[in-house]
Amino acid sequence: MISFTMVGHSAFCLARYVKQKMFQLTSMNIKRLLPALFMAATFFGFSSSAMAAEEPASAGYSLQDLLVTPTRIVFEGNMPTTELALVNRSDKAHTYAISFVQCRMSETGEIKEIDKNTPPSPDDRFADSFIRFTPRRVILEPRQVQMVRMMLRKPADLADGEYRSHLTFRLIPSAENAVKADSVSRGIQIKLVPIYGVTIPVIVRQGSLKAVTKLSGLHIDTKSIPGKAALAFTIERSGERSTYGDIEAVWKSPSNKALSIAIIKGIAVYTPNPKRIILLPLSPPKGVELRGGELTVRYTAQENGSETLLATSKITVP
Repeated sequence: MISFTMVGHSAFCLARYVKQKMFQLTSMNIKRLLPALFMAATFFGFSSSAMAAEEPASAGYSLQDLLVTPTRIVFEGNMPTTELALVNRSDKAHTYAISFVQCRMSETGEIKEIDKNTPPSPDDRFADSFIRFTPRRVILEPRQVQMVRMMLRKPADLADGEYRSHLTFRLIPSAENAVKADSVSRGIQIKLVPIYGVTIPVIVRQGSLKAVTKLSGLHIDTKSIPGKAALAFTIERSGERSTYGDIEAVWKSPSNKALSIAIIKGIAVYTPNPKRIILLPLSPPKGVELRGGELTVRYTAQENGSETLLATSKITVP
């Protein structure tokens, strides 16, 4: 969940391309789109920031080698099955183990795996016990695509609410990367190899769930990011479900037309968290000063090809 950041520009371009081609995620649609999907991933240059923080390459591997799409799974309504695609974008074969892990989100958006020895919180609701998937281990040859099939089997007495677990794809190091011959002692030298992986949320919604969000505490921050102004605020969430959407900041002064000066894609506030703290770097065009105008922030969700406004707020900048 590995640690997470949200969608970078390249991943956003890829996601937008896929959305233009596919409104409903079905097995047939994914299989038809795989050639175009792989071409899009290669063209846009997939950014690992969509699912995991970038890490230095080790043992000839980079997180950019693995593309997972979609980057989140949501079971709701009468949706019993779905599929996701794994794409090996490298020129080497890699083996991945697939499993569920449990994670929590901090108020700043960092997602960390819950220690197995830590007892669950009364507010934790995990989805892994009623989701089946196959395969659990894959060997991806260079440029190969592998489908992972998922099936939801909800208990008859499942209480209304949102349940979430995270599906992780962990690289299994090859034998030659784990050990190597010691030319001096002619023995075996053990080499520690970092385990890399990509993790995506899998969400199950039971019942008619609602969430209410608002943006609070908007102010310009000039200290947190050296040499750059940022907009600091808090997303406040209440209700039975998480929120997920895009944030855009629009600047308007009497002497200028409305200008989009910041956008960030894929911002989630997971249950049971009541809030998430956001620091949004601002990038006004050259020659535009953020003075004597109004800054509007919009938090919107994209569902079934349409946009829904989750929350909006504005501040006046003297």
